[in-house]
Amino acid sequence: MIKVTVEYLLKFKDVVGKDRDEVELKDSSTVKDLINELQRRYGEDFRKEFFNPSGDEIGGNVLILVNDKVLSSGGLDVKLSNGDVVTLTYVVFGGCPLCAAS
Repeated sequence: MIKVTVEYLLKFKDVVGKDRDEVELKDSSTVKDLINELQRRYGEDFRKEFFNPSGDEIGGNVLILVNDKVLSSGGLDVKLSNGDVVTLTYVVFGGCPLCAAS
């Protein structure tokens, strides 16, 4: 078994009701296996936030990082290791409010 930490940012934090989880998975589990486990735990609200309306792929604004590295398309097949940190958040569009003040 492996244990990974999942960090939730922005609306994901609201959906699951916390900012992080510790999740145990089978050895050789992938990011997809983790997402399936999170969907099982958090149900329909999580699924709606994570997947596109048809439910067959990740929503367009969802951003997944593993150990602070952004996953590209096809990244759900990345194998996880014990101690990995997976962050679920969104791509944020627009300018930097702090940058506009300078």
